[in-house]
Amino acid sequence: MNFQSLIKKTFLYKHIYHPYRVRREKAISQNKHALFVRHGAAVLVHFVKCMQEAELDYWLEFGTLLGAYRDGDFVPNEQDLDVGAYLQDAPRIHHVLIQKGFRLVREFHVIGDSNMEQTYEYKGVTLDVMYFCQEADMMWCYGAFYDPWKCKLGKPFYYQVTAHYFKPFSLDKITFLNTQMSVPVNTEEHLIEIFGPGYKVYDPNFKGDLNKVFYSWEEKTGIGFINY
Repeated sequence: MNFQSLIKKTFLYKHIYHPYRVRREKAISQNKHALFVRHGAAVLVHFVKCMQEAELDYWLEFGTLLGAYRDGDFVPNEQDLDVGAYLQDAPRIHHVLIQKGFRLVREFHVIGDSNMEQTYEYKGVTLDVMYFCQEADMMWCYGAFYDPWKCKLGKPFYYQVTAHYFKPFSLDKITFLNTQMSVPVNTEEHLIEIFGPGYKVYDPNFKGDLNKVFYSWEEKTGIGFINY
């Protein structure tokens, strides 16, 4: 049994720290959702207009794409926005978003790899930009889930890497929030790749996408910075 496992068996952890952490995370989640309900639509429209004015490619991705395509709305209990973009456009996207009032709050890199994920914030709503690389027979992006309790502001943190692989796609347009927005041209096929053939029925217990690959520490390790 390792040291961490021993800690979790202590009275202080089980009866004080862990209950406090659960309450705190619930409060944070509720606050993020409240901010999203208030400003999420406006933030997404603002982002889209920024990209359009700069003539930069982007598309709705993951949960944001699911809600827009399936429901014509955000999915229930949504807390942030997900968009995709091409890795080669990352410097220009960063420049445009900073100029337009967004703030970079998190950036995640894969050690030994050029790809990354960025999180921006505007009006208290976070927007994840998943950068995609394209090869002949696939497109892919990295992602990372981090533990904010183990991260310090402005300090790097290490975490295992997840990767998402898709069939190549071009872009199309849909109308969402009374605004023309970019989506993968094969939207239904793309959503099935992520959520499975049952994506049309809301599942509150769904955890992550179906084609996510978890790399071990030995295979790939990511390093990130947070600036909340």
